[in-house]
Amino acid sequence: MASERKVQIADTPNIEDVLEFDSVLTISSDENGDIQGTAEFEGEEYFEEAKSVEDLDDNELIWDGGPTAGMIKQWKKEFGDIYVTSITFDKHIVWRVLTRLEYKQIVKKMEQLVQAGTLSSAEANMWNEEAIAELCVLYPRMDRNAVSGSMAGLPSLISQEVLEASGFVALEVRQL
Repeated sequence: MASERKVQIADTPNIEDVLEFDSVLTISSDENGDIQGTAEFEGEEYFEEAKSVEDLDDNELIWDGGPTAGMIKQWKKEFGDIYVTSITFDKHIVWRVLTRLEYKQIVKKMEQLVQAGTLSSAEANMWNEEAIAELCVLYPRMDRNAVSGSMAGLPSLISQEVLEASGFVALEVRQL
């Protein structure tokens, strides 16, 4: 099933000053999930087909300072689906889903720490987020010591997205 989304970039205060023209961006995906984009600028149409990671040379960087296409291909072989979350315009996190066994191990360890009195319930929640992020983030590598010097919400954000992609949140629920 093909899907298409159109975004009109016009009639927004000062956008014409920035872009110097009206534009329409159309993003669509085909049955295989391949994404294509079409942009119209001042009535002219420009077309650029998105490339799959598999079509890239193994040494090609996915973004400046990021992983190579070869690294992504290897992770896909090892873990299956690989995701990227953009934190800022130039900061991106590559991650994978959590397996059921990994989830059980994290929950068991967290329960042990709480029962031993090592963690309060609030600390256990943060420990859980950090454990999921540390386990599932592929690039850049993340560890709990490094997390303390980074954005405070990063482990929370990544763990939430990992859990969603790992099946803890339904994409759609409907009554039959």
